[in-house]
Amino acid sequence: GREGKGRAREGRTEREGNARRAAEMTSRFFARGSSSEEEDTESETEETTTEEEVSSSEESDSDSDDQQKSGVSRFLRDDSSDEDSDSDEARRIVRSAKDKRYEEMKHTVEEIRNKVKINDWVGISNNFDKLNKQLDKISRAGNLTKVPRVYIKALVELEDFLTSALGNKEARKKMSTTNAKAMNSMRQNLKKNNKQYETEIKAFRESPESSDESEDESDEYSDSYESGSEEEVEEKGFEKVKSKSEREKDKFMKMKPEDITYGMVMKRSQDLMLLRGRKGTDKQDQVEQMKFLVKVAKTKSQMAQMIVNLIGAYFDMSSSLSLHLPIVTWKECCRTLLELMNLLQECPYITVEDTYEQDYSEEQAGPKEGQAVTISGNILGSLERIDDEWFKSLQVTDPHTEDYLERMKDEPIILAIAQKVGKYYTRTGAASVVARIALRQIEHFYYKTAAVYNAVRNLAVAEQKKAAEAEENEPNSVDQDSAVGNGIELEATQSGTLQLPQDFYMEDDLFALMKDLVKFVYKHADERTKARAMLCDIYHKCIHDDYHTARDLLLMSHLQDTIHNMDISTQILFNRTMAQIGLCAFRAGLIPAAHGCLTELYASGHIRELLAQGVAMRYHDRTPEQEKLEKRRQMPFHMHINLELLEAVNLISAMLLETSYLVNNTSDTRRRISKSFWRLVEHYDKQTFMGPPENVRDHVMTATYALSSGNWQKAYETVASLTIWNLLPQKESVLEMLSSKIKEEALRIYLVVYGPHYASLSVQQLCEMFELAESMVHTVASRMMMNEEIFGAWHQPTQTIVMHNVETSRLQKMALKCVAKISLLVDNNEKALGLRTGSLRERDDDEEGGRRRRGHRGDKQGGGDWDGDSQGNRRWANRSGQSRSLVKEGRRSGWGQQGSRDRDSSGRHGGGRKQGYGSFARGGGRQHDDTFSNFQRRKQDAPREMATLGRRQNN
Repeated sequence: GREGKGRAREGRTEREGNARRAAEMTSRFFARGSSSEEEDTESETEETTTEEEVSSSEESDSDSDDQQKSGVSRFLRDDSSDEDSDSDEARRIVRSAKDKRYEEMKHTVEEIRNKVKINDWVGISNNFDKLNKQLDKISRAGNLTKVPRVYIKALVELEDFLTSALGNKEARKKMSTTNAKAMNSMRQNLKKNNKQYETEIKAFRESPESSDESEDESDEYSDSYESGSEEEVEEKGFEKVKSKSEREKDKFMKMKPEDITYGMVMKRSQDLMLLRGRKGTDKQDQVEQMKFLVKVAKTKSQMAQMIVNLIGAYFDMSSSLSLHLPIVTWKECCRTLLELMNLLQECPYITVEDTYEQDYSEEQAGPKEGQAVTISGNILGSLERIDDEWFKSLQVTDPHTEDYLERMKDEPIILAIAQKVGKYYTRTGAASVVARIALRQIEHFYYKTAAVYNAVRNLAVAEQKKAAEAEENEPNSVDQDSAVGNGIELEATQSGTLQLPQDFYMEDDLFALMKDLVKFVYKHADERTKARAMLCDIYHKCIHDDYHTARDLLLMSHLQDTIHNMDISTQILFNRTMAQIGLCAFRAGLIPAAHGCLTELYASGHIRELLAQGVAMRYHDRTPEQEKLEKRRQMPFHMHINLELLEAVNLISAMLLETSYLVNNTSDTRRRISKSFWRLVEHYDKQTFMGPPENVRDHVMTATYALSSGNWQKAYETVASLTIWNLLPQKESVLEMLSSKIKEEALRIYLVVYGPHYASLSVQQLCEMFELAESMVHTVASRMMMNEEIFGAWHQPTQTIVMHNVETSRLQKMALKCVAKISLLVDNNEKALGLRTGSLRERDDDEEGGRRRRGHRGDKQGGGDWDGDSQGNRRWANRSGQSRSLVKEGRRSGWGQQGSRDRDSSGRHGGGRKQGYGSFARGGGRQHDDTFSNFQRRKQDAPREMATLGRRQNN
């Protein structure tokens, strides 16, 4: 019984010991090292065991040791094994990327030595190139102050071995061709490479390799550290390992301001600037460090230099050129630039130059306060970048939201900065720079009317008053001088608000302001700046209805001759200016001039692209890069010109100029000047039913048919029902002008169609029919007689027009048609011959006394290519050659003159080729001869045709 009880007790003790040891090993596996409380509990448990239990457990442990090692326990370690491993294994070393590159360079040197032993010059050359690349990587990563000694030693060994190899002529003869070429190439490369290391090589030869070489190299290049020496592993995780630069940054940021010297600030600033643009650089962290450097700057000049560097760091926050700077960052940048301008105004002895090379050495002590100092920076570039970022943000913002309006309110900030920067450069005497700043200001004002300018000015005044009241109500406000002296605390201000400077002002008179700015640009700027200022001035005068001055400026500047040589943005501005000239001429009642300006824009069919107000969804003719560039050129919504208004003005002008040809059987087809209008006529003529007008084109075509039938009242009502007239501030005067022009054109059509059927026409009756003054009827009728549109004479006693009817025989009509078709055939043959021979020959126009029919200089020069490709894609430049011809011929024909020359300037009676308005000046109207023939076939006699048109209009 005793033996059975003993065996049971021994078995139970053995099981308890095994379970305890398994629990201990498991806990050591998952938690390396136990806490003090666990050790105490284990020691107490061990003390309670008897010696008999310990001896029996030891015997059982020895018996089952092999079985435990064969299982999971062989992967577990107890305390004794941990102590042994700590004493046996070396402490783990983590090496930096620079250390690894240095090891790679030493390995490459060893490879070169091995190749030297076997006289393999191909391998030596390859490894030498590899060694230079590795040195370049180390230099860029580590900012080395001197070349590694191992590299200089390798150069010396290579130079010695190359000298001995060149002296051994027998060995050179036995070399293969490839090896010999490699040796000659290596001789040239080594000679060229060693020129920049002559001083180091000479020093190495004077004092060969010393015993402390490895120590110097390790001190200079080693970034390694032992785990546990600086960064301790936490119990519940791991702390991020910091690099050497991060440790230096933390050390510098924790230093007291009084312990930081002038040279330390400059050196740290240089280190941050060298990191700009590198992959993996934390841009926000750079901004924070730059702010700290501004705070700890020792002098005002050093503070100004640090602020300039801080502005550059802000600009780096944008990920790409296609994306705008974040609005919060943009406002911080504006605030910082204003602080810089205040500092430069306070310290006039500080000068900023973009070509100055700043000294960033750590040994310098810095200039004395008040001494003349020059710092490196480009204030003008910062101003232009801020303006461009604001422009880009408006491009991508929805114009129908509040965000767009809030962004528009930031414009006075840009004007305030431009004003301060302009004053600074005026004080320094840089007139050309001030002219560029003046152009930036002009580009903010030229598209604004007086009412809009006054609204912006009132907004700026209200913001200044609000800021002044806020400063008075704030008890702890700090003045500007103390803020500058203590550094810029950008975090203390609200990120969403940006206050205007109290010394900013805007002129009361916009016209006087534009005049002064433009005059200064004309006097001091370069050619491109002058051209843009001229176009902006013309645009500004057009929106204020000063047509004749704007026209004279454009004609005297000859911009239409040189616009194709300018950049794309200037060509866009030229197109916008031409559009405004056309609108201004229309409001002034100069229909031919208005049509001449607008028809060139609509001739290409790319009006949106020409005005930079939209991108066509056609990707087959442009690359993705060109699409991105085109999107970056788009105008913000508040600068758009209403396209419906442009289309209405263009078509109404064409209607007033072309309707008489629709009803004139004997008119020359070459005199038609509006290709787009005749295309619309052809399209609507093919329709069997015309519903109520819906868009601009429908309204104009409905008015055209009504006017051709003599119903001028309906034509005017149709045109006046367009809603786009509400966009014009002078709506009543424009509609009154349209009414007068429609009545005049209706009178012309009546005399052309019905005149041959009367023996005489009473002037009084014509005045009553068309509600025109007697003088106007007399003017219109006299002009038509002079141009041989009607055949008659005035009978002054009875105030009548005596008609001289000359009936054209059927044979004469057929002869005229035959002549027109033969002329078209000859032109087609000439064009085919020109395409075959490579040059289009021009034919003299007999009617114009030997003038060229298509002699537009724009046909030869084309107007440039915005995208810069060689595919002849000319749609971007608004066919500036045509506009150039338009303006020059407009000068010859007399734009805006009243009396009998108004009709001649349209090109209808003097020949469309002479005046050069539109595509028909180049013979483009012949493409619509079929349309004209359709009208003539349906017009066997005038009264029946007029009745037909009247019935169709009534339907």
